[in-house]
Amino acid sequence: MRAPISWLKDYVDIKLPLKELMWKMTEIGLTTEVSEKIDGEEVLAIEVTPNRPDWLSVIGIAREISIIENSRLTLPALPEIPKKSANLPISVKVHPNLVGRYTGVTISNVFVKPSPSWMQNKLKLMGLRPINNLVDITNFVMFEMGIPIHVFDYDKFKNHKLKIELSKGGEGFTSVDGISYKLPANALVIKDENKVIDLCGIKGGKNSGISETTKNIFIHIPIYSPQTIRKTSQSIKLGSEASYIYERGPDLGGTQNVLKRVTSLVLKLAGGEVASEVIDIKKNDYLPTELALSLNKLEKVLGMNLPKDKVVKILKKLNLSPKEKKESIVCVIPTFRGDLKIEEDLIEEVARIYGYNDFPKTLPEGTTPRKKISHFFDPKFHNYLKNLMVSAGFNEIQTLSLTSEETIKKSQLNLETHIKIANPVSAEFKYLRTSLVPNLLSAVNLNKNENSLKLFELNKVYSGPIDDSREVYKLSAVTNSKEFRFIKGIVDLILEKLNIEDLNIKTTLIEKSLWHPLRSGVVEKGESMLGTFGKIHPQVTQNFEIDDNIWGFELEVSLLEKFAVDILFKPIPKYPPQIEDITLVVPKGIAISKVIQSTKSVSSKIADVQLKDVYKDSFTFRVWYQNPNKTLSDKEVEEVRKKILSEVKNKFKVNQKF
Repeated sequence: MRAPISWLKDYVDIKLPLKELMWKMTEIGLTTEVSEKIDGEEVLAIEVTPNRPDWLSVIGIAREISIIENSRLTLPALPEIPKKSANLPISVKVHPNLVGRYTGVTISNVFVKPSPSWMQNKLKLMGLRPINNLVDITNFVMFEMGIPIHVFDYDKFKNHKLKIELSKGGEGFTSVDGISYKLPANALVIKDENKVIDLCGIKGGKNSGISETTKNIFIHIPIYSPQTIRKTSQSIKLGSEASYIYERGPDLGGTQNVLKRVTSLVLKLAGGEVASEVIDIKKNDYLPTELALSLNKLEKVLGMNLPKDKVVKILKKLNLSPKEKKESIVCVIPTFRGDLKIEEDLIEEVARIYGYNDFPKTLPEGTTPRKKISHFFDPKFHNYLKNLMVSAGFNEIQTLSLTSEETIKKSQLNLETHIKIANPVSAEFKYLRTSLVPNLLSAVNLNKNENSLKLFELNKVYSGPIDDSREVYKLSAVTNSKEFRFIKGIVDLILEKLNIEDLNIKTTLIEKSLWHPLRSGVVEKGESMLGTFGKIHPQVTQNFEIDDNIWGFELEVSLLEKFAVDILFKPIPKYPPQIEDITLVVPKGIAISKVIQSTKSVSSKIADVQLKDVYKDSFTFRVWYQNPNKTLSDKEVEEVRKKILSEVKNKFKVNQKF
């Protein structure tokens, strides 16, 4: 928000040096760190917080400066609107959920000409180009009082029966600056019959705008729904000074005063006669409300005792008309202070005007909480998984949660399962991702000259319909390693370190998928699917312009944590194991993990079984035979070995290779 010093001085005496004034404004919350000179005049650049739309006006800023300077605020005169002396009838149909208040009046026989130099100079300091007296008056009063105004050429209306409604989508609209738009659905518009004449709160229409031939006008001052204006502005990527104010909710109780100010300036600078009764459509009367401030609570929250007379003085400076009532102070909240809704808001006002820098310096008291809060996030398990991946030679990357329709299609994922953002910042960020793998593949493409590439990411993905979406963490990795066994070994490493057993690995046969239909599988434990691993579909790697075969996996972190079992360390056995290698010919299609599980289940004397080597269809397994209570004899080992061979032969048609 710009605020020219010369304009502010129209309403308040400013005696402080510029830098000191800026510092004191910043101290009370009206952050003013920068000023600039425009045409030789100082103009403040003020950061306005979203909860203070009253600061989006020169008078609102002058009101705060009057507190700092301890000087009187002088407001412009607001003469009553004259009785109508001409007849330009107008009617407006509004929906109360879309328009909080609607105020307006018609004026006949105006003269369009340049506005006076003093008004033009003020608008130039605000960064606007003067146009003509009628348009300049509306912009001047908007900056002065903080409520947008628009003026229509009355004679360009067809039937003078206006209606404010939501667009159906696809309607054409040409703004006053000659730019054409296709309106999205649910944009707030004003129609004259079926013709769109105004994109509410954002841009006026060329087909109803003021021109040099304008004689009769309709001035309207609406207060629109902030949410509706925000959505429309974002969807068509168009904003204005007015939309910026509307999005923050201007004063519902101030439209009558704004209309008085605009009407008096029009009659003074453009001539004319009031030609209709004042329209004022509203749901409520929007009168000042009362709010009590407890002195005991004030002391408790601020941590210090402020004298009652000091508090009353501060509240008077804030135009809150305080009245003492026992141990509380009752304030009258003007309509332009819509941010003051609860007692804590009044406490904040007292604190900022008193000055946070004047609070006594104290050390915090209390004890360190021992219980974890309900939404506490413990990163220990995530860090453990990341350390496992790094120890296996992988490099971590972090990518955006948003993705594009093109990336989803390149990955052969289902577009319908992705949540679409209502107001995306660009076409590349329209959807929330359901998998980490596509972003990893994009990273592979950027680094495809690397011979040995191992990348992983642990992050959130989003799935399900928008009203019942799931936000879950996944651990994903990709590599251009030449062998399937490498990526399977990483999955085994993770599951082994987490001590997750009794797993079932199944192949998937989905023809159009991110994963290869014959060289990938899913890891299951009971009814839960922990994740997928295997080869990335060749069509997908081709879509990402990757020449190598890419292997990868994606595991759901919450399930890994759920099924992880703490490792219990057993004492080292007193008696040594007997170790031998058994080479078996395993038919194609038999999962080696199932062979290992069956071997382990044969006898309690089998301490461990591991795959040691592979040659074509021959698999060498190393078996540890061990009894914690004694050393096993060769005969006992031979009996267990016979059971192993019998079990795998009957179950998997496996033969021993000598």
